Amino acid sequence: MRIGKSAAIISVLSLLVCACGDDTALADERANITASARNTDQTITTQTTDGVTIYGELYFGDLDMAAPLILMFHQGGSNGRGEYADIAAWLNDNGFRVIAWDQRAGGEVYGESNRTVAGLPEGEALGYCDAAPDLQAAVDYVAENKLADRVILWGSSYSAALIFGTASANPKLTSGVIAFSPASGGPLENCRARLWVGDISRPMFVLRPASEMERGSSIEQRDILTSAGVEFLVVDNGVHGSSMLLDARTEQDMSAARAEVLAWLKKTAGL
Repeated sequence: MRIGKSAAIISVLSLLVCACGDDTALADERANITASARNTDQTITTQTTDGVTIYGELYFGDLDMAAPLILMFHQGGSNGRGEYADIAAWLNDNGFRVIAWDQRAGGEVYGESNRTVAGLPEGEALGYCDAAPDLQAAVDYVAENKLADRVILWGSSYSAALIFGTASANPKLTSGVIAFSPASGGPLENCRARLWVGDISRPMFVLRPASEMERGSSIEQRDILTSAGVEFLVVDNGVHGSSMLLDARTEQDMSAARAEVLAWLKKTAGL
């Protein structure tokens, strides 16, 4: 089974908000956000605490504001739209809203541009750990615009490591963490998943392709994470990062892996 893009449907949702004082601007912002569709160019922006403008893409489909929300972060050299458009459509079809973000450490992998990278001032830090404020800004955006009470954090490769720090810093806003091939090499020394996993009480799920489990570092990481209560799945025929869910990128039938992910997501979201 191959994940395909669903047809774009624009659904304008009615919101019960106070149209007085400062709430008027917030009501307008939420109305714009909830008018999005999964395959339209519905772009949002927000600023990090260190002044970087980050870009996100909304994939809400025809779901209402009660549907659980997943914040998706990409792997190195990548971007939110390129890595996640097909996965987001599949998640919409299964009852989940998605915001896919462009972090400052990224590029044009999977055929789309990284708009956050394009807007960086000359000389801006591009290290993987330097992208941590981007993840925090994404969580803050949800809270400030009242898009959800809690979110599931979804990471791929380096961002799969960073989401553990984000979850640790936001226990009330995080309902779960799902990490695909969390990186643990030298560039991640100060932001590895193992630094934060013991501080997280929410459900955690890590997936790695079988090919990556041939490395000693992956085995070591698995042992550390599982001892802290992380559910760990080795995916046959998978590839690095979130792309292990896509038939087109693995050239294999990945329906079993998708079923495992969907079951975990629904359990975590209480669906």
